This record gives sequence, structure tokens and C-alpha cells, in this order.
Amino acid sequence: MRRLVTQSRDDNYKSARDYQDVFQEITKQIFVTGNGPHKFVLTNPIETPGSRAQAWGGYLAASHPVAMTIKVIDSRGINKTQNVELENNWRRIGDLIPNVYGNEFKLSLEWSGQIQIDVWGLTSGSPLSSIDGEALQDISQIDSLHIIPETFYLQHNTAINMDIDTNDSTHFSLEDGRIINLKKCSYCARQLPIDPNRLGALAFHKHNAKKTMHQNECRACKKWRINDALNSTRTPDQLHESSVITRERKFFLREPERLLEIKERTGAGLRSQVWERFERKCFRCQIKVALDGFHLDHTRPLAYLWPIDEFATCLCSGCNNEKKDKFPVDFYTSDQISRLSQITGLPVSDLNKKSLNEPELNRMLADLPRFAHGWEPRTFFAIARKVSELNPSINIIQILKQQDPTLYEKIEKEYSQRPPEVALDQLE
Repeated sequence: MRRLVTQSRDDNYKSARDYQDVFQEITKQIFVTGNGPHKFVLTNPIETPGSRAQAWGGYLAASHPVAMTIKVIDSRGINKTQNVELENNWRRIGDLIPNVYGNEFKLSLEWSGQIQIDVWGLTSGSPLSSIDGEALQDISQIDSLHIIPETFYLQHNTAINMDIDTNDSTHFSLEDGRIINLKKCSYCARQLPIDPNRLGALAFHKHNAKKTMHQNECRACKKWRINDALNSTRTPDQLHESSVITRERKFFLREPERLLEIKERTGAGLRSQVWERFERKCFRCQIKVALDGFHLDHTRPLAYLWPIDEFATCLCSGCNNEKKDKFPVDFYTSDQISRLSQITGLPVSDLNKKSLNEPELNRMLADLPRFAHGWEPRTFFAIARKVSELNPSINIIQILKQQDPTLYEKIEKEYSQRPPEVALDQLE
């Protein structure tokens, strides 16, 4: 079933308006009874003769939080195992398998408990081996957690696009599942999922200026066909806008001083402390991480003026890229928030709250012209947008205009002359 969410536009790639309509499809639900363990096995032939690299991917959600083990099985037996934490929200899953033996590719989904699994776009096949005709030097280039499964360029256009192995699967039935929202990529033309309640969580990055609140291009096309293609012609200023904003936010929040104070007071760096506190594992996906390989996440977002502190979280690069500037309540399950509270010491009520850091906001407002004068204009406008997002009554752009019209005009003029390819909501 396909239901059209009313929108219209000319099919013009370069249009500044939102691309395409949003469609709704009914997914499939793997319905099980009893506590299991349950096993749902899918199979596909290896498509390209002479190519042993295979990829799989899709989108899963569960009726209740559950740990699922996903096994890739070839003619030799288990080739690779992946553990994922599923919740009621949709999650992107997938992997690249460089060396698959034999002519058949099997995927085994295994979990316990009377928990139903909703499925969309679950498929496997040969991964993309070139970008617009230019061969990739290393197929592992596309094995990037933050854009899986879109980066493999598989067709996620039905709920399940693999054969079900009823002999290896335990008892189940396939029922109609929940509704999923799909949007067409303006570049590859695939219909891929979005979640209107969790912007940027699925196949498209968020874009606040668009009607669907998502970018025109899917994550993969944005990476491979837009950003990377422009890198050779972009100025250094364009390439580093995001890092400039992050760096200036950190200096405003005095993060270097905070980190030094923590080390002097406790005798150890915050990074090593957080690594040990989280048992050397990514908090979200629970994979082991090296001391020099994990991301020190702010827990409460830097974008909303929360500095790094002893409440920081240990995340792998993939989970950190997915979290971005989300609040814990928008990224973790309720069970995960309870565990995060126990580990960090932050109250559950604080982790469930979306709020600006009021003391830092008040410090900024008390001397706004000084801070605005010291920042790059793009940093000033980026902070202004985040403040207004959570507290529409505070418009720091208008406050600056009232307090120092000359400085406001200077900043506004410089900001309006920023590189044209980069939109404001892409600076964060």
C-alpha cells in the first residue's frame, strides 16, 4: 500500500525547494510467540560471478528493547557476527562482507523474548564498486558506519527482498507491521526511509529549511556525489566551517581549562577516566573501543552550550556520528538512559530533558557584543539558531542588533558573503 503525503514540486535537482513527495508504506512484522530463542533466516544467491564481496542492510525496529545477534553465513558456516540493540524506533543496520565463500549468502537474525520485529528494506547484494564510474581503490571505503546501509547502494524498496529459509528459521508468521515514511533521493532516485520525529536518524541528514526537514540527497549521495565531488573546488574556509563552529563553541565554554582542571584535580585525563568508567566499550552498541579510537561525547549536546565534563560518554565513531547534537532522550532507549544515569551520575530527569545550559547562556547574554565580536559570524548565527530552537523568546540576533547596531551590520554582512554552497543548517 502506498499513501501519498500531499506535496508537489517540479522534478528539478537544483531546486532549492524540498525534493519529492513523502510516501508511506506498510512494513512487515516478524511475529513470534513464546520466549524463544527465535531465529529468522534469509538467503540470497551471490549476484555477481567472480565477486565475493557482499553487503547487506535494512531497517529494523522492535516492539520492546532487545539485543539481537545477526550472523552472516556462507558455505563455510558463520562468516561474521554482529550484535545490535534494537528499540521501538527504527534503526539502520548493515555490514560489508569482503570475502564470502560459495554461491549463497545467508543472514540469520536471532533474539529471545516475545518481542516482535518490524522490518523494512532488508536485502543483500553486491556493494557499489565505483562512484559515478570511477572505481574505488579499496572497497572498504564504503564500509562507513554512519552511512550504512545507504552507502552500499542496495535497493531498499520492499520490506524483505530476500528469500526466507523456513527450514532453518524457528516458528514465526509475517504480519503487516507499522507505517514507515519514505523519501526519494534526488540523485540516486532510491526511495529511502525518514523519521519525522527523529530528524536525520535514518537515510537522510536533517535540513531544517526543507518541508520534510531532510536534505534532498540520501546520506550516501551526499557523501560520495556531493561533498567529495566539491572538495577539490571548495576553499579551505568552506571545508572547515563545521570545525570552526565546534572549536569556537569549545573555547567559549572554556573546555581546555575544564579538561586541565579535571586532570589536576583527579590525577588522570578525562578521556582515560571515561574509557575505564564505560568498561572500554561504546555505551550504545557495546563494541570494544581503544583508548585512542573512541569519541568523548558531551552527553548533553555542545550545540546547546553544554561543555565537556565528567558526565561525558564513551562512544564509537559510528554511534557518535549518529548522535551528533541529539539530546540523550532523542537517541537512547529508556533502559539505556537509566544505565547512563548510573554510570555518569547525571539524574534521569536531566537526561530526559531538552534544555539550554542556562548559566552559560546568561554569561553570553551578559556581554553579547564582546562574544559576538570575537566569534566567526557563522558561529554566532549557528548558536543563535540553537538558542531560538529551544527558547523562541530569546533571539540573540535581535538582541545584538539592539545593543550594537554597527557590530550587527558587520556580522550580518560577513555572514551573507559566506561560501554559497554551504547552508546555515549544514554548519553544525
